[in-house]
Amino acid sequence: MDKILNDIIKTARLFQQDCRMAAMILTRLPGVSTDYPENRNIANSYAAFPLIGVLVAACAAIPAMALSLANIPDLAVVAVMLAVAALITGGLHEDGLADVADSLGGSDPAKRLLIMRDSRIGAFGVLALILVLVIQIACLADLLAEGMTTLMGGWLACAILSRAMMALQAWAFPPPDNSGFAHSVGRPDMRVMLISMGGGFVLALMLSGSLAIFIAAGCAAVATYGFGYLMNRHIGGVNGDGLGATQMISASIILMVMAAA
Repeated sequence: MDKILNDIIKTARLFQQDCRMAAMILTRLPGVSTDYPENRNIANSYAAFPLIGVLVAACAAIPAMALSLANIPDLAVVAVMLAVAALITGGLHEDGLADVADSLGGSDPAKRLLIMRDSRIGAFGVLALILVLVIQIACLADLLAEGMTTLMGGWLACAILSRAMMALQAWAFPPPDNSGFAHSVGRPDMRVMLISMGGGFVLALMLSGSLAIFIAAGCAAVATYGFGYLMNRHIGGVNGDGLGATQMISASIILMVMAAA
């Protein structure tokens, strides 16, 4: 009995470390640090990515609820919510989407990777960001029109599942080279990926209370794998920018399904 209890405590402590590492990777919140064991694979933190989605979504929801109570128009409320979420993450996912879009102008994998590493944003990147953000704002405003509870359910589910898709993507496709975020974090094994996907799905279902989560998760998973396949042909794998784009694309798909339900 003592051994079982000790194993549970040890597992809980390791998962707590995974959560702190995931928060350090995915957010720019002050005071986030980690004492991650040197002998523990950083890729284990993918298991905690959905929980970071809860953290980001909850923080961004606070000003949105306040603005809604002040009778601010729905479009403005959800736009502020997305802006706060981007501030919390440091625009990590938006930057990835823009870089991937800009790389479409490259003639070969090496040039495409070079474009992705350029800090400047091009026309393709701007257009991709506008398209995705317009989709997300429209869907979130539609959810808010049905009530704050509906918005919060869809918003939390989107934040959770879209980050679980990052774990699926990293598991399914290797990094294109030996540098960058995807390489430094490493690839999660199947156990970590299943914890992230399974745990994220259950959490999203509980918080949203909507059976549309089944369709949303399925569509997002198919889109994630399809995008990963294209990235693999495009640059030879999925890098950090590709993972960021995965989050943005899957979030848009999830929100469209939730808004249509």
